[in-house]
Amino acid sequence: MHPKNLIAHIESTAPLHLAASWDKSGVQIASGATEVRTMCVALDPTVDTLRRAVDAQADFLLCHHPLSLSPRLPNRLDEYHEVLRLSFEAFLWVYSAHTSLDANPHGPVNWLGRALDLKDMRILEVTRRETPTLFRVPGAHGRETLRNFDDACTRRDPEMAEYVLWPEEAAAFRITAACLDNCQEIALTAPAREFGFGCIGTLPQALTWQDFSARLGHVLRTKPRHVGFAPDSVTTVAYCPGSGADLGPAAFARGADVYLTGDVKYHQAQAVQDLGVTLDVGHFCLEETMMRVWSESLAHELSPEGVRVVFLPGRDPFV
Repeated sequence: MHPKNLIAHIESTAPLHLAASWDKSGVQIASGATEVRTMCVALDPTVDTLRRAVDAQADFLLCHHPLSLSPRLPNRLDEYHEVLRLSFEAFLWVYSAHTSLDANPHGPVNWLGRALDLKDMRILEVTRRETPTLFRVPGAHGRETLRNFDDACTRRDPEMAEYVLWPEEAAAFRITAACLDNCQEIALTAPAREFGFGCIGTLPQALTWQDFSARLGHVLRTKPRHVGFAPDSVTTVAYCPGSGADLGPAAFARGADVYLTGDVKYHQAQAVQDLGVTLDVGHFCLEETMMRVWSESLAHELSPEGVRVVFLPGRDPFV
C-alpha cells in the first residue's frame, strides 16, 4: 500500500482539521519508502518503540503522541536524535494521530463508553460543528463525470441531479465538477455533526458505587486516584483520555456522577473536589487501550490491502 493511501485511511478516522491549534498531528518523519507492508501502532514514539518497530521490519509507525510539540534541530545526542537516526536508517515513516484522533467522538477514543455500554453519548467540549453542502447539477450531461459520487446522490431525473456531501467529500466534488456548467452549491443547516473532546453518557441502568467500581476495575485493570466523595449510585459517566482535568467542571455541570481522566494536578483537584468524584486513572491507561483498539480495527481494514498491522504495547512509567 502506498504511504499516501495509508495516510488517507488513517485521516479518515483522525482528520487533521480536527487537531488543536497547538498540536503537531500528522507526518512526523517522512521516508523514501513507497510501499507499506507492515505498520506498527503504539502510544508513544520512544526509542524503545522505534527499535521494536525496526525489529518488526515495519515501514510505517503510527503513534498517538507526537515526536515533539516543539520540533528542533537534532543538535544533541539524546533520545530525539536517536529516534530520528533509527527512522532514517530503516526508511521508516512516523506518523502521529494526536488531538486529530481525540476530537473524533466516533473513533477509538470512545472505546470506554462502548465498553461500559453508555447511552445518549455526547461531547463535553465541542470544538467543531459541520453541516453538508447540497450540489445541484442541471441536466444529465455530468452523470458520467460524477459517477464516483453516486452514493451521495439524493435526486436524479432528466432535469437535475442533487448530491449531499460532507466537507471532506465536497472538496473532491468541486474539483471533479469544475468542468460542468451551472453547478449550484447550497449550504445546508441540517443534519449536523459535532466534534470535540471528552464524552458523557448514561449507563443502561443505575449501579451502586460498589458495583460500578467493580465493573470499571474489570475494564481498566488499574487502581485510580479519587478526588471528591463517591456517590451512592452512578447513572451518568463522563471521561476524557489523557490530560483532561480541565473538563471536570463541564462534566459535572452536564450531570456526571463520576468523571475519569488523567494527570489531575493539585489545584485542578481542588476545583472539582466538591462537585463530584473524579477518578485519575493516569495518562497511560485510557490511551494505551485506545491505540490497541484502533490497531485491531486497522488490522481488519488493511489486511485485504496486504498490510500487516502490529500493535506495540507501551509501558506506564508510573507502574
